[in-house]
Amino acid sequence: MLGGVAGGLLVIDMKRTQQIEIGLPPEAVFAYLTDPSKLSTWQDAEEVVQLTPGPLGVGTRLREIHKVLGRRRVEITEFVVYEPGRRFDIRIVDGPPLDGRWDFEPSGVGTRLTFTPLVRLTGLPQRFEPAVVLATLLVFRRMHRRLKRALEAG
Repeated sequence: MLGGVAGGLLVIDMKRTQQIEIGLPPEAVFAYLTDPSKLSTWQDAEEVVQLTPGPLGVGTRLREIHKVLGRRRVEITEFVVYEPGRRFDIRIVDGPPLDGRWDFEPSGVGTRLTFTPLVRLTGLPQRFEPAVVLATLLVFRRMHRRLKRALEAG
């Protein structure tokens, strides 16, 4: 195990995933997690702008401005899988070579959310992939705890 269990709610395993239980149904968790206006409530996003018109779905692009280690970083992300209440994947089109997958399952508590970081390193930097995955899981552990608090607080 790479991480630990916080109150029986959070697990990071050798499969390079992270799980957290959230006390709401999958559809509600999915809707909140994919809502660009809610991103700053659980991530370090200072600003999020939808770049593509229309409702969210596959192909939707967002410009996200994050503050990381005291610096502003701009990312362009795109939804590549969008299955409400079940799963969504993002690809960072402009920014770090790191994508993400979130899976939603009903659980006894409400929703079991599973996050899988997907690293796109090639060549020599590829040897750093395990460290990048671990660092990403640690960062998202904090973010997913914030997500859980925001959702369960109403």
